[in-house]
Amino acid sequence: MQTAYARMVYERQAREQRRGAAEGHRQTSTFKTILKDACRRLIAFLFTQVGVCGLVVAYNILGAFAFRVIEGEMGDPRPEETAKELREQMVHRLWNVTLRLNVLEETQWREEVVVALQEYQEFVVPLIKTKGYRGVYPKETWSFSAALMYSLSVYTTIGYGNLAPRTELGKITTILYAIVGMPLMLLYMSNVGEILANIFKFIYFRACRCDIGSLGYYRTASGTIRPVTVSQNGQSDESSPRRTIPITWCLLVIAIYVGIGGLIFAQWERWSVLDACYFSYISLSTIGFGDLVPGKTVEGENDDQEVESQQIICTVYLLVGSALVAMCFNLMQEETIENLKAFWRNLGCLRKKKTRKISVQDGHERTARYDGDG
Repeated sequence: MQTAYARMVYERQAREQRRGAAEGHRQTSTFKTILKDACRRLIAFLFTQVGVCGLVVAYNILGAFAFRVIEGEMGDPRPEETAKELREQMVHRLWNVTLRLNVLEETQWREEVVVALQEYQEFVVPLIKTKGYRGVYPKETWSFSAALMYSLSVYTTIGYGNLAPRTELGKITTILYAIVGMPLMLLYMSNVGEILANIFKFIYFRACRCDIGSLGYYRTASGTIRPVTVSQNGQSDESSPRRTIPITWCLLVIAIYVGIGGLIFAQWERWSVLDACYFSYISLSTIGFGDLVPGKTVEGENDDQEVESQQIICTVYLLVGSALVAMCFNLMQEETIENLKAFWRNLGCLRKKKTRKISVQDGHERTARYDGDG
């Protein structure tokens, strides 16, 4: 009797344990499902236009902090220290030559001073070429705004060259940063450039009082926009051709943006308007010679809050400008393709689009495009 009762208690405990394990597994599966859904939604959001913009900005800021720590806080100050010692030694040497020869032996004094300066030059030039000597310690050179500009110049392939990593860790980080950043920049230019292109098309055709069919789309009864594969007004494709943005307007947009940047940088950097516009265009076209670089903090002349904010604004200007240039290139490509199609069609190399009426379920007749003679 006692054994049967103990067996019953044991079986009940076993059932409760199995039930608890099943509930725990169910809760774990639910948590995993929620986590997977959250990750899936996050990834989907990151590949939207807003997500890509936020990702590029966050990536730029992350790179600025990383390079500031690696090259600024952990940078190699030995080239500056070596140059300082050489400079002090040269001053003492010139002073001793002056005391020993005095002004009465001017010819010999000049000869020894020239030799000393040549030796000094032979020591300093290798420091500049191989060690990256700038005359300013790395902690002062790699401010946050300077690191932000350096990060931008890496993944946009501008590459000014005024700042370069000295440490091995900084060089490895730059390689990895560029490998990830360049595809991200291409994605940013594609997505944001498409948005800007649609906005510019809408504004341009509204200003020209063109209907929405000029964009190559039509509006359905529900209000949605669809590509013009079937004409809603019963007219052929030849009577209402697809319109594009003229190339002159795209070039005008780029010129205006470059001019605005030129006026701003001319005021901030005390450059001439020509030099400022030259810098804007060279940067937006990702040529990046590096002969003109904004921000006196790079040269160690000033490190105030004003210069920091100016370099941050310059970073935003270049990011927006890159997307704007991508938009203009996309619109110019569309215009060129349409012009080439029209040219070859006029020569008879391409068959013209013909139309025929078809019936649909709503009882209306629509005109569909097709190629051929029948």
